[in-house]
Amino acid sequence: MSKTAPQYAPSFEMNKQIAILAEDMGFDYVFSMSKWRGFGGATNFWDVTLESLTLMTGLAAVTSRIGLIATMQPLLFPPAVAAKMAATVDELSKGRLGLNIVAGSFLDEYDQMGLLPPDYGPNRYRYAREWLHVVKRLWTEDSVTFDGDWFHLRDCKSGPHPVQKPHPFLICSGTSDEGFRFAAQEANYSFVGGVTPEHTKQLSLRMKQIAAEHGRTIKSATTLLPILAETQADAEKQWKYIQDGADTEALETLISYFTRVSRESGKSRIEKMKSSVCYTGRIFLGTPAMMADLIEELVVDAGVDSIQLLWPDYISGLKQFHAEVMPLLQRRQLVLAQ
Repeated sequence: MSKTAPQYAPSFEMNKQIAILAEDMGFDYVFSMSKWRGFGGATNFWDVTLESLTLMTGLAAVTSRIGLIATMQPLLFPPAVAAKMAATVDELSKGRLGLNIVAGSFLDEYDQMGLLPPDYGPNRYRYAREWLHVVKRLWTEDSVTFDGDWFHLRDCKSGPHPVQKPHPFLICSGTSDEGFRFAAQEANYSFVGGVTPEHTKQLSLRMKQIAAEHGRTIKSATTLLPILAETQADAEKQWKYIQDGADTEALETLISYFTRVSRESGKSRIEKMKSSVCYTGRIFLGTPAMMADLIEELVVDAGVDSIQLLWPDYISGLKQFHAEVMPLLQRRQLVLAQ
């Protein structure tokens, strides 16, 4: 959320270029968010976005190996519709689809559409759990009859079933205690934060322990936003330039949302957003070697299974990471040789 950060429209051509570049460089997946209302300001932050699953459908046609993670909100897609759409994309991508399940996020998105049920906020994960239970059954059974609190199906059929068995891999990044439990019980990957590698390790271990208590295994992921330069001072200078251009109006709109909600997980983000001028991702400022050190610490010492990378500019960020960080990781045997 900065006037001095690179500005670009979220076109399909741009996403196509990013996805093909990432695939050629050996990355495992591309991940698209789902956003239905932005935060305005001078940068019109997130005011224009592409719908996630249809975007990944297009990217499936122009890539051949890389995983495609789409974001889906249960409140916007009835279970039978979601199951059919996901199975279709999994089929045309030859089993490369993953789904990021977002139970709530910004409820204003749903309210503007007239789709926010009464008391949805405190029940968001109960709703998501019932929705996902129905979707999983539609993915694996020939006929589903179900009566729940929100969904009622009669001899409901959904073919074809997904290519991946039993179904596409699932991701959840809930940070509240309830969201943490939902991820541990339902997902294959969970995003965990952490201000230090040790903190990330604690969150990762907690997630895996909760999953084990429910007879499951789960992998942990974390998000980094690297600003890389020849020296740490140069990286800090780049970051200050972005901070100095902060889109205060967009930031205030975003912060006002978290001020209004009662969830502690939302309120805890406010101070971070004020300083980092971004919504998510741990900011890393340093050299490529320092970046490789951090990744090694997260993977080897903290036991993180996957790292998602964000950049102010994805094209230049990918190229720099591939040229300057990837060789260091390969020499440390932290990634497979391409």
